[in-house]
Amino acid sequence: MSSLEYFAKVARDWDSLRAGFFPESVRVKALALAGIGAGAGLTAADLGAGTGFVTEALLAAGLTVFAVDQSPEMLARLRSKFASVGRLFALEGAAERLPLPEASVDFVFANMFLHHVDDPRAAIAEMARILRPGGRVVITDLDSHTHQFLLTEHHDRWAGFRRAEVSAWLAAVGLTAVAVDCCGENCCADSCDGADQAAIGIFAASATRPVLGIRPADADPLAVAGFARSCWGNAKPLLCAESVLSAVAQGLGVRSPLIPRLATGFCSGLSRTCGPCGAFSAGIMALGLALGRDSGQDDLDETYGPAQEFREFFLERFGALDCRALTGHDLGTPEGLLAYREAGLKLKFCAPLLEEAAAQVIRILQAARP
Repeated sequence: MSSLEYFAKVARDWDSLRAGFFPESVRVKALALAGIGAGAGLTAADLGAGTGFVTEALLAAGLTVFAVDQSPEMLARLRSKFASVGRLFALEGAAERLPLPEASVDFVFANMFLHHVDDPRAAIAEMARILRPGGRVVITDLDSHTHQFLLTEHHDRWAGFRRAEVSAWLAAVGLTAVAVDCCGENCCADSCDGADQAAIGIFAASATRPVLGIRPADADPLAVAGFARSCWGNAKPLLCAESVLSAVAQGLGVRSPLIPRLATGFCSGLSRTCGPCGAFSAGIMALGLALGRDSGQDDLDETYGPAQEFREFFLERFGALDCRALTGHDLGTPEGLLAYREAGLKLKFCAPLLEEAAAQVIRILQAARP
C-alpha cells in the first residue's frame, strides 16, 4: 500500500489516530520556533496538512493558510472542519512540485511530512522556493529510528532522519540561521504494542530565507552607483531616494514590491519640506534592509553603528543632511523649484551625490558583514 492509499483509508479516523502518534505540544513548539505572535496579514503554507493539525493553530493565530496535501480525502476532511474560515485555501499537490508561486508565503510548516515524501531534499528546496525573503521554515519530524512497523503498517517512506542530515539539506538550499534540535516530545510512545513499541524522538528544525540574495562582499559599489544614476537620469526617472534604495536593493539581490515605493515620500527633502536629503534617507533605509532587526530581542547596535557611520560620511563629504542646505533652494516653493532646475543641480550636484551615497552604503555593509 502506498502512502497515498494509506491516508485515503484512514482520513475519516485520522484526528483520533494522530492523537496517539504525537501530542498537540508539537505544533506549539513549531509556532514558537517560527516566532508567530499576532499573525494578521501573514501567510503560511502547511505542507502535508492532512486534516488540519497545524492549520488549526495557524488559523487561530490569524494567518492566511495554504494547506497542501497529496490526499484528496484528507483535504476533504480539512475543508469540512474549517468551512466557515475564509483565510484557508486547501490545495492538492506533491512535495517536490508545490502548487504555490516563488516567494509567496511568510512561513512554511511541515509536520510529520518529510518522512512520507519520495525526495526529502527536493521537498526542502521547494519549501525554500515558496518562502519570502526573511521568511521562516519549520519542520517537525522523526529522528532516525529502527522501528520497522512504521514502514510496513503506517507506510512511511523513510525511517526518520539524522538531524545533521536535515541541517545540511536546509543549508544547501541557501537557508540561514539553521537550527535542528530536540522537540521535547516523542512519537508513538503509547500507540503500539509488543516488541515494536516505540518512543521515537521528534526533532524541530527551523531556518530562514535570507533577505539578501547577494552577499555584500560580492556586491560592486561602483556598479550600484552607476545603477542609481541610471534610475535618476532615464526618460521616466525615479527620484533621489527611490534611485538609491532601488540601486542598493538590486546590488544585494533584494526583490520586493515595497521597493521603490517605500522611499517615495522621502524624495526631494522629505516630500519637498526641506527635510533630510532623499539620498541620505534612502541610505539609512538600505542599511536597515540589510542589517535591521527581525524582533525586539535583536541587537540595535548592528544597525545603529553603520547608520551613524553613514551619517558621518554624508556630513563630511557634503556638509549637510537637509535638502535646502545642500541645494541652496526650497523645493517646496515654485520659485525654489524653478531656481533649482534652472541651475541644472539635478545633474551637476544631485546625481553625483546619490551615486556616492549608494556606493558608500555597499562599502559600509562590506565592512560590517565581510
